[in-house]
Amino acid sequence: MTNEAHHINTPKIVHETIEGEVVIINLDNGAYYSLDQAGAALWGELEGGAGTSDLAAYLEAHYAVSAAEAEAAVNAWVAALIAEELVRRAGPAAPRPALTSSQRSPFVTPALNKHTDMQDLLLLDPIHEVDETGWPSIKA
Repeated sequence: MTNEAHHINTPKIVHETIEGEVVIINLDNGAYYSLDQAGAALWGELEGGAGTSDLAAYLEAHYAVSAAEAEAAVNAWVAALIAEELVRRAGPAAPRPALTSSQRSPFVTPALNKHTDMQDLLLLDPIHEVDETGWPSIKA
């Protein structure tokens, strides 16, 4: 597995972590997504610059999962994020310190949950017009 980094696809993607769950909104199409448990943890690591190998190592260090299972889960999860245009490839990730953990939680495969029930409302909301920093652009 190569250690490829990914960037959040701003400004069309906005996200917020609320009580351990990540909510992601695609402002171009109005779909929103949620990540919890391992997916929310991986999103935070990805946002911090972790590459795919780093993400797999994170799963191994924090969850009861084998190296092969962690790698397969990360590959599938990142592929789903790319397919939904939530992230884009950024090239090789910078080296990070090795992770270790004395306590590992039960592993639940990270899932990207897509929701389209509010799509029309989100597209009507003027907040979806944001600048390159992800903040709403104000038009006079």
